[in-house]
Amino acid sequence: MHVALQGSSASAVTAGLLLLTHAKRLGTPLKVAVVGDRDDLARVAGPALVLSPVLAGCGVGRVAARSSLVMMPGPSLEPLAVSLERGGLHGWFTVDRRGVGEHAGTRAFVALCRNSDIEAQNLGRILRRGLATVGCTPEPALLDLLFGAPCDPLDRLAIALRAGRAMTGSVGRPFTSFIHSGIEDLPDPLQSPVDMEVMKEARANGDMERLLGRLTDGVRASVQDWMDGVGHVSKGDLDHLLCGLAELGSHLVSLPMAGMLPQLTPARESIALNLGEAIGSVSGTQCANQAMADMFEYLGGEFVEVSQYALTVPSEAPPTERLARWEWFCRAAHSAQEEADRLWRRIIDPVQ
Repeated sequence: MHVALQGSSASAVTAGLLLLTHAKRLGTPLKVAVVGDRDDLARVAGPALVLSPVLAGCGVGRVAARSSLVMMPGPSLEPLAVSLERGGLHGWFTVDRRGVGEHAGTRAFVALCRNSDIEAQNLGRILRRGLATVGCTPEPALLDLLFGAPCDPLDRLAIALRAGRAMTGSVGRPFTSFIHSGIEDLPDPLQSPVDMEVMKEARANGDMERLLGRLTDGVRASVQDWMDGVGHVSKGDLDHLLCGLAELGSHLVSLPMAGMLPQLTPARESIALNLGEAIGSVSGTQCANQAMADMFEYLGGEFVEVSQYALTVPSEAPPTERLARWEWFCRAAHSAQEEADRLWRRIIDPVQ
């Protein structure tokens, strides 16, 4: 039996590959062709990290013994594209692999630590020590996740702490050891997103004082000294760093003593545990679409110029921007799985 498919490169190739996988598993003789030139496949460039059962099942960036994880390598100077959502259907952002940071807050942190001023260097050293104390290693990629991941601040904290502890093996001290006990008059966290206007208002109406009051005396004094010190350093992008830390810290100290950070979903747990390895992944096929085509041809699929009776796989044109293209690719794979199931029933087991 022979089937020809046409549509966007990602949708048609994925559907064809899934049909061949079904056929191989069941021992059904089936030949599948995709109408188009392999050289015209849209480039979906790594590095990237996402939990996608469909893509991993098709051999795209699959890591041995980590079933559904997709870890595409890429050039060492390119930022790592990450989605914290299962399937990668939305929520893509980038984290640094060069040691300088993608998020403005991370870049400010790196600049603070590399500042020629001794006072600024000391402030950077204090912040690095504080992050390491709770198990969040001050790695730029991890700070990009902490400041820039498209999810709630407490979720970002939970993911970053899990990733940091996976990278270093250090558990760190629980944050509850730095705050006072009690559940009465818990302050509200700062309104997100936090900018300098929100910070000024919080100082003016006493919200900042109430938030700092949740810290134990020694920690509170250290935090206030650090914030005062930042005010004397040449600004640059330090406002972004200060606002990012204030947003995260305000949510943390607003929790009661017995409060817990959110439980990670399987997708976010997998991303956190493998972020460190993905940052250094540079070897292997660096285009997800080419990796898909390799597996398609390996299972016996072929590309043809024309086919009179080709079946159309629903698809959309690929966007140009890299993160948008990864989201497009994941969406195409997801819809292709449903289309492949429908085509399988139509071709192999039609309604009588």
